[in-house]
Amino acid sequence: MENQDFRISKKTIWFLIFGNLLLTFLGAVAKIQHWQFSEILLTLAMLLFFTVWVIVLSDIAKNKIYNKTFWLFSVFIFPFIALFIYLFRRDNLLNKN
Repeated sequence: MENQDFRISKKTIWFLIFGNLLLTFLGAVAKIQHWQFSEILLTLAMLLFFTVWVIVLSDIAKNKIYNKTFWLFSVFIFPFIALFIYLFRRDNLLNKN
């Protein structure tokens, strides 16, 4: 099995991550201020997070990366932090094999 790129570009994945952060922050502020649309913002943030999580998890599963088991467990245990670290280190992890 040969290593492959993401099905969508890395720029799109980073855009989804930063959109998730922005929606989470705005949703939290809206919730603190008791605005009516806070649940909508937080729901959209969770949907974006789940989308990125599935994309990265499928990338880990289909590619030969260094310490695949560690990365699979870390994505489940520390999902948000592990996604950032994996995306930063992805090229390096693919080249170690």
